[in-house]
Amino acid sequence: MDVSVIIVNYKDYGCLHNCIISVMRALQEISGEIIVVDNASVSHEQLVMQKEFPLISWIINHENKGFAKANNQALGTAKGRFFLFLNPDTIVPQHIFETLIPYLDQHAEAGAVGVKMVNGKGDFLPESKRNIPGVRAAFFKMTGFAKLFPNSSFFNAYALGGFSKNGIYKVGALTGAFLLVREEVVHKIGGFDERFFMYGEDIDFCYRMQAGGFEVHYVGTLQITHFKGTSTNKHSTLYRQHFYGSMELFVKKYSPTIYSRTAKWILVLGIRLARCLAAIKSFLLSLR
Repeated sequence: MDVSVIIVNYKDYGCLHNCIISVMRALQEISGEIIVVDNASVSHEQLVMQKEFPLISWIINHENKGFAKANNQALGTAKGRFFLFLNPDTIVPQHIFETLIPYLDQHAEAGAVGVKMVNGKGDFLPESKRNIPGVRAAFFKMTGFAKLFPNSSFFNAYALGGFSKNGIYKVGALTGAFLLVREEVVHKIGGFDERFFMYGEDIDFCYRMQAGGFEVHYVGTLQITHFKGTSTNKHSTLYRQHFYGSMELFVKKYSPTIYSRTAKWILVLGIRLARCLAAIKSFLLSLR
């Protein structure tokens, strides 16, 4: 079997339905399977989907186990030479596997590939291509300088601002919304670190992949649509807990490998300050 498509769903059956349709089209000429891990499953919605797509493998979680743990559950049953980790709020083009699988077959050094992502309006999503966040990149990302100078390789090093969104090249990290990985990578380094409930686990995975001797490639000549955040309230306390908590976990995990002890505590303080400011902003918005 060529590819196992792994989709972690969280109460977003409308987007999931459209995503599955697009994946099934893309698998017409490719041997593959679709595995859906349904976190905090809504029984009646899931049963309707299961009846419509009887060939899909379903893993039912009655609680929300998070992105990392849910993907690892699917890895325990996946049979493909490649694993595609895919968000349910995405639409993939019909011939994507017919291009990416030969690419990986021809580039033995690449452990994983990602593609250009655009939102529902067609705007490029900068998280399509990323770097492992060093101290300078993290500082400019948190302070907003990266947004002010999106095409700068100095200020926006995290999102590789100096690199074309349409190019093909080696990168530091990809997004878990679309991440096509060799089976050998998972066999060698394991799955996602389950300490990351959601957010940050994809960067951690890409970093460990490279430490294990594999490269991470971005193929900007292919494009998917990622509608983003359809099941996430970015003004909620829970979102801030997971988002900023994952950032802090990553910094602490890789000190002193990436970050010196001094840099670690500067970044941790910055992350906590950013989290407090985000809470204040959400509170003020709630008063309107």
